[in-house]
Amino acid sequence: MAKLNFENKWVLVTGASSGLGRAIALYLSKVEKANLIIAARRKERLEQLKTEIESAHNTKVEIIVVDLNSDKGVDNLFKQACKNPGLYAVINNAGVTYYGRTTAEHLETYERIIAVDFRAVMKSSLLFLDYFREKGAGAILNVTSMAAFTPLPYQNVYAAAKHAAQAFTEALYQENKDSGVVISSFAPGGIATEMNVKSGLDKKFPLDNPFNMKAEIAARKAIKAFKKKKYLSVPGFMNKLTVFLSRFFSRKAVTLGTEIIYRPPEKN
Repeated sequence: MAKLNFENKWVLVTGASSGLGRAIALYLSKVEKANLIIAARRKERLEQLKTEIESAHNTKVEIIVVDLNSDKGVDNLFKQACKNPGLYAVINNAGVTYYGRTTAEHLETYERIIAVDFRAVMKSSLLFLDYFREKGAGAILNVTSMAAFTPLPYQNVYAAAKHAAQAFTEALYQENKDSGVVISSFAPGGIATEMNVKSGLDKKFPLDNPFNMKAEIAARKAIKAFKKKKYLSVPGFMNKLTVFLSRFFSRKAVTLGTEIIYRPPEKN
């Protein structure tokens, strides 16, 4: 089976202003020689990344400033990206989380998590799937999480959204496996990124924690798996082992284990 080839092709990466999305964009431009459409909310960050990439590599970069918290944002992403007739692949990477006890006080935050981590992924995948089917070829990579496979107390809604995104992507693959459109998922564990700091998760798991993968390593693994058209890729031996072993315990036992691991530190 022929691998995906990103050289001189246009690839859309969401959530590209920081973290894994930024690392994916840098890897695609440097190693794969891809042209990029980078999308996120923060225009200045995108412009800095565009300058960094174009000054260092012989690749082109376009910018889409968008908030994927709404249907309007997803529609705008799709319309802007499709103005480029060379669009070859889409990487739905944008995501947000919250760390702490699950209470009604944070409902607005939970709604944003569901909107960005699942609804935007679902709608974007369907819109670009139709677009690629009409073209006769294309590829979609949805970045989910290890949280897609176990309940996760204190990141409850995040895990639920990732469960939904993972199940959706796997089923969408099955429905369209003979369509000519590649559909893949990438489910990393902890990554040392800005999202951990913003959510407060770094207070439990510092960025230099050995179980946090570096964004550059995760990006390389994501693209290598995507090129191979992998149905699902879980990077890292310990992450793979965790997913495998969780199958042999009751859901209640798994949830108890994750609650102990993720229990917020006591305030002084």
